[in-house]
Amino acid sequence: MNNIEQLKISDRKILRRPPADLSSSKGTLILLHGYGADEYDLMGLAAYFDANLQILSIRGPGTVMYAGASWFDIDMLADGSLKFNIEQALESAVGVIELIAILKQQALISDQKIILAGFSQGATIANIVTLKQPELIKALLIMSGRLTEQAGELISNPEILKGLPVFAGHGAHDNVIPIEFGRQIVSFWEKLPVQFEHHEYPMGHEICQEELGHIQNWMNTKVLTT
Repeated sequence: MNNIEQLKISDRKILRRPPADLSSSKGTLILLHGYGADEYDLMGLAAYFDANLQILSIRGPGTVMYAGASWFDIDMLADGSLKFNIEQALESAVGVIELIAILKQQALISDQKIILAGFSQGATIANIVTLKQPELIKALLIMSGRLTEQAGELISNPEILKGLPVFAGHGAHDNVIPIEFGRQIVSFWEKLPVQFEHHEYPMGHEICQEELGHIQNWMNTKVLTT
């Protein structure tokens, strides 16, 4: 990670891997980490992506006890189930949208091809951003995520999503965000006019080598070629 730069934009911590050749940039991949992680977490995947793809990893605005960051709080209900703080999730999504605008103003994002990717909580935020302002995004990558409540109400015009490449992967043995939530994502996106690809893997709440291989192929055949 020797070529990784540390940035601070509007009090938000961001890691940046610039494209190897600035004149041949293939776009910008924005990474949103999971609960309790930070901007360094997903940056470890940088080597798996095209060297001429700029990568930005953004730290969530919330703090987690002991270490790490978050995009929104998670409350445990009396029956043991988990409830998202929807208001915080929506606020974090708006924060990402505003940050993208600032990055464009500062010419840190000079292209129009933004691939938005998230893992776990980050996947929830990536979903919201894409549904609220699909014109910002050229592709969506969802890893081990969950939809927010009433996600469909965030769509102003489904036709704006037409042709959008969307990839979703989830572990069949995930005990943090069970596979049922991954299948809800599949059911949701399959009804929209996007180019949707999804996979289940024999893994837990993680990213496996097989999933990375599928993501690389999706990037190379569905995203970076257009």
